[in-house]
Amino acid sequence: MSNRYQMIRTDSAMTNDQLRAAAPSIFAAQPWHAMSDRYTFIPTSAVVDRMRAEGFQPVAATQSRTRIEGKGDFTKHVIRFRDMRAGSAPATRALGVIYPELVLTNSHDGGSAYKLDAGLFRLVCTNGMVVSDGEFSQINVRHSGSADGIIEASYEVVEQFPKVIDSAASFQALRLTAPEQRAYASAALALRYDEGTAPVSADQVMRARRTEDSDSTLWNTFNRAQENLVGGGLHGRNAETRRRVTTRPVNGISENTRLNKALWTLTQEMAKLKG
Repeated sequence: MSNRYQMIRTDSAMTNDQLRAAAPSIFAAQPWHAMSDRYTFIPTSAVVDRMRAEGFQPVAATQSRTRIEGKGDFTKHVIRFRDMRAGSAPATRALGVIYPELVLTNSHDGGSAYKLDAGLFRLVCTNGMVVSDGEFSQINVRHSGSADGIIEASYEVVEQFPKVIDSAASFQALRLTAPEQRAYASAALALRYDEGTAPVSADQVMRARRTEDSDSTLWNTFNRAQENLVGGGLHGRNAETRRRVTTRPVNGISENTRLNKALWTLTQEMAKLKG
């Protein structure tokens, strides 16, 4: 049996009912039966409760699909938390309205340990970004029987948020020529598709979906590529059959995270070249 889930995002803190609709595995009361006795179970729902108590509210969630009967309540899931403590505010500046977010990944079938990443959500775009580089590295937390380590790691990620915003601002300060934008788009396509299989062109990857993204800054270039490649919806042709196709959104948790991080790294490398 195959369960299909897509990211559900809300404008305010998600309720448990909304989280359960988006990712029922969050509320697993025990691990998948195939797990060994060495596996220490920490229910994700307990972590959500602790995060809420600390002022971090869930605003988006999804989970992986499975074809194994009965396993849908235990698969990998991701929750994005936003800092809603008093005094917290989105970054606006020249970037538009963007929110730093904590990206928590876990599973109860052995598919993932607790992982925390820094992320960004841009108000005008439905795709949440995931940040990755030497400074903003992923934090892995062992299943140790307590949520304390996850809460501590969350604050480590929160401390990185100002650096994440500064990096985005530095991308906004750089402008790319048309050939540089095409080179970036070609490299981005290579991150998404195997060589020779891309159904769309570099020019399509650089197509702005809104007027405010049309300027030639590196930040806009990154946002265009991220939205077009992760969000899908581009019309092209299959590289082998030449049949018309529409690119699919990258909904798989692992592939979505991998592609987002790779695009962020590509953007950093372009910034180094321009700098």
